[in-house]
Amino acid sequence: MIDRLKADFPVSYLCAKLGASPAGYYAWRNRPLSARDQRRWSLSARVLGLFVASEHIEGHRKITASLHADGVRVNRKTVASVMQDLGIMPPAAQAAFRKAAARARATEDPKDLLERDFSSHLAPGKVTVGDITYVPTSQGWLYVATVIDLASRKVLGWAAGKRQTAELIVRAMKNAMASGLVTQGSIFHSDHGSQYRSKKFAKFCAKHGIRRSMGARFECWDNAVAESFFSKLKNERLRWLSFTSRAAAIHEVSRYVRYFNQKRRHQTLGYATPDETLARLTSLAPPATTSPVAA
Repeated sequence: MIDRLKADFPVSYLCAKLGASPAGYYAWRNRPLSARDQRRWSLSARVLGLFVASEHIEGHRKITASLHADGVRVNRKTVASVMQDLGIMPPAAQAAFRKAAARARATEDPKDLLERDFSSHLAPGKVTVGDITYVPTSQGWLYVATVIDLASRKVLGWAAGKRQTAELIVRAMKNAMASGLVTQGSIFHSDHGSQYRSKKFAKFCAKHGIRRSMGARFECWDNAVAESFFSKLKNERLRWLSFTSRAAAIHEVSRYVRYFNQKRRHQTLGYATPDETLARLTSLAPPATTSPVAA
């Protein structure tokens, strides 16, 4: 009861936790409560005291056990009800409720529209893939996001920044769209990274008519082309270098992207470069049939 705890806690604090007003408390002191209400208030005071004594860590099960040890006969559902009325909850339970609420609000991830078929028969820009990697620098990590055309294997757009955010991949997609090849109806395939699952990126794609696709969770092979580019970037260029600043790393990534698009010959392209392949494909008439990927 408040009378028993007010020596240690302010009356206003105790009243707030017990769902009462200070005026109501002082009025209560001048009139008797029913036996049932007295038991509830007494239990509430005990529960609040045990919760505070545990430094706000213990939940209703442990507090029930402590009450049993003190000779108080009560079941854990009643203790849980009292704690709910008091508005007290340990941090672990708060985190669990937040995660459960987030899962309930989460929308279903996009389906896999590629199913590891990376041999696009569509026009350039109609099927793209992307991913995020990081580059160590003396200033901290530099994160790099890409958008790669499957038809030509050209890096159509990329972006870099000091944080791994949804804004980073939006910037990469905007740069890819600036090529004029990524248009309404284009497919963008990625992994299940939180940035690609974010509401910001989903809204951006919906606004521009870009169809999102995702491989299975924890399956790097479902996004093999995007992963392969980063492997080449690191093994052929970045592994041998160290960077004192993010700006220096961005400069080197930019140089490699130009080399990759303009000069690096790809076995999958018949040893042509992405730019050569893109020029050849854009000179051809659009195919009359569509790939199963676009179905």
